Parts: sequence; C-alpha cells; structure tokens
Amino acid sequence: MNKRVLIIENDQDIRHIVEFILQQQGFETLSIPEPDDLAEIIPFRPDLILLDEFINSKPGHRLCKKIKQLPALAATPVIILSTANDIELIATDCEANDYIGKPFEVEDLVAKVARFFNHQPHTF
Repeated sequence: MNKRVLIIENDQDIRHIVEFILQQQGFETLSIPEPDDLAEIIPFRPDLILLDEFINSKPGHRLCKKIKQLPALAATPVIILSTANDIELIATDCEANDYIGKPFEVEDLVAKVARFFNHQPHTF
C-alpha cells in the first residue's frame, strides 16, 4: 500500500506541483486548498500532512494545532510549508514535525517527506 500524503495548500499551482512530484515518487496524494472541517480529511487516513502556513489569510499553524488535538490525526506527522522567515519557530510552536521553506528544491521536498517513512530523526 502506498503511503498517503495530504497536501493543504491554497496556491493552486504549488498544490498541483507538489502533488505531481509526490505521485511520481509513488505516494498517494489528496490535495485541497483548505478543509472546511477536519472531519472531511479523516477518511483519507493520511500518513503525513503537508500544510501551508498561509491558507486564505488564515494561519496554517492554527490548523496544525487543531490537527494535533484531534485523536484521529494527532499522531500524523505535519510538515509546514512557508515563505515566512520564522518558519522554524512557527513549526516548533504548533508542534509540527518539520518544515520546508518556500521556494524549495524538489530533492529537499522529496527527502523530507521520505524521511518520515524511513524512520529517520527530524532535522530541527
């Protein structure tokens, strides 16, 4: 069974690019601009969530905190994607498991995502 990655990114171009890259690496993906309700993503059973920090003027770190409090998703690793200068602090504050700064290199994205499935320790 392929590992499942949920991509929450409001920029359609970035969402499609990330989805394409991960599908080419053999991951099953679901990409959405923003969940109306976290309950709608539970049936996908993601193994990892890529979460944009800026979701239609809402901070992604608030959604990250909600994800970490929801029993069905609490153990799911979250990687924050952002152009913010303080992305490491944001990721730490919301208990994200890692972060990726934008713009990103394809190799870095793939390596960070793959790391969670290879049981390697996080980098920050």
